[in-house]
Amino acid sequence: MSLSSLLSTVPNYYIITLLNSNLLFDYYREYLNCTVNIQINDIRQMPIFIPSREDLGQIHELFLKAYAIKKNSNDEQLSELRQVETAMDKLVGTLYGV
Repeated sequence: MSLSSLLSTVPNYYIITLLNSNLLFDYYREYLNCTVNIQINDIRQMPIFIPSREDLGQIHELFLKAYAIKKNSNDEQLSELRQVETAMDKLVGTLYGV
């Protein structure tokens, strides 16, 4: 099974960012499935906020930064990755009004 967006306004990198955020992970564990097994049908029930172009641009920039760090990662870049992930979490929290 796979999960992908059907809308051009909600690209796959946006869904990946949301699913990797602490906010949606906690929501998933608390309200949808508290077991270790992640189910695709559970993920389909997650609330997906449609972002503005500005928000999507910021998320895309952070996503590309995190992807590049992970692709070429070493121990020195781990702190940089944590900073990018923290920025992503804050942005997702802002989108959801938290």
